[in-house]
Amino acid sequence: MPDVDLSDTKLPQLMLRLGLPAMVGLSLNASHQIVDAAFVGQLGASPLAVLVLLASLAGFAVALGIGIGIGAASSVARALGAGDAERARQISGLSFATAAVLAALLWVALQLGMTPVLNLLSMPQETLPMARAYYPIQTLTVAFGIIQIVCDFTAIGRGHARMSMRTLALCFGLNMVLDPLYIFGFGLGLDGAAWATVTAQLVTLSVWVVWFHAPARRPSLGSIRLLAPVLRVGMPEAASFAVTTFGFLAVLRLAAVHGGLESVAALGVALRLILFVTLPLEGFAIGVQPILSYAYGAGDGGRVARAQSLLLRFAPFICLVCAALLWLGAHPLATVMSDAPSVVTETTMHLRWLALSIPAFAIRLIGQISLQAAIRPRLAMLLGLAPMGWLLWPALALLIPIYGASALPMAITLSAYLSACVAIVLLKITSASPHPIGVSA
Repeated sequence: MPDVDLSDTKLPQLMLRLGLPAMVGLSLNASHQIVDAAFVGQLGASPLAVLVLLASLAGFAVALGIGIGIGAASSVARALGAGDAERARQISGLSFATAAVLAALLWVALQLGMTPVLNLLSMPQETLPMARAYYPIQTLTVAFGIIQIVCDFTAIGRGHARMSMRTLALCFGLNMVLDPLYIFGFGLGLDGAAWATVTAQLVTLSVWVVWFHAPARRPSLGSIRLLAPVLRVGMPEAASFAVTTFGFLAVLRLAAVHGGLESVAALGVALRLILFVTLPLEGFAIGVQPILSYAYGAGDGGRVARAQSLLLRFAPFICLVCAALLWLGAHPLATVMSDAPSVVTETTMHLRWLALSIPAFAIRLIGQISLQAAIRPRLAMLLGLAPMGWLLWPALALLIPIYGASALPMAITLSAYLSACVAIVLLKITSASPHPIGVSA
């Protein structure tokens, strides 16, 4: 049984109990990425550009972990809601096995494809020696990250959001402590950032092995057919995350074309800083999603509607406050991340535009988790591909000829608001359908 009763009638308190730990966990992730970039930024613009570009590559792999993880969390929660604990254990086992196989295959593929990948990323010529040394270690973090993500999501699906928070705190906290030791203390430079991540991941995965060994949670292998709902829910999210990563990569390449190496570093830093708000929001949504999935498994549509209503009422206002604070603090934050005046100026401009997108990001996210919990994969994919996919490219085509490199964060913000409009329309349409997903927009 989960450590939190997913059928608890005190819905607002339950949402906070599940959402806040996951929110804290991904806040630590965002903090780790910012700290990582700040330490590497002290080595110069070139190492920072390598870090930013290869982090984009990792996003494609992490998409696999998130896809399997979200599908597993939703399916496990639905099985528990239907009172089938054994099925939940079998779904967990199949999800872990799938993640392990994909992680191994991806690691081999990345090792063999180093040169094509670096060419695909348009790695600047002067950074190639540094990138070739950093790349093999980075691929290890990618493979371990897939398995770790599935562990996190599976625990959240069982209602153990606090355990997920603790392991994320362990991983990212240890990583931040080891960063200066490996980068400066051991003199490893940029490579030290990757070795710090590998070390923290191995420690965290060891904790997960012990935790999942408990009889009530121990994964088992059932029929391969149990993977079907996992993939139906998760693969659209994996596709949307992969497209988002591709969108970020394309934007960074455009920054290189229109502004050079320093523009890449500035936009990469701004995108990492914006994660300090968007990742916690995503964490809260991940924590709340099992409540929606459990309610669907129990056939309680009214509970789904109440949860959605609470989210739509409070999330945009909180996000507006966060956006205002980030806009006001853009310049001080930029000065912490880099000593180069041109990088600081560009980072400030990018960050202020991106801060404006945060309320829209929240509305789109609410629509996304609602569609995932209801197992509406096609609509979930349509919405997930919108902000950095089919809505971003027209915005880029419209704005770049007019504003050049400055148009990049403008286009991201514009596509975020258009995606929020799509989310509202989808919530409205599906709430009026014969099988509504919940609240009327």
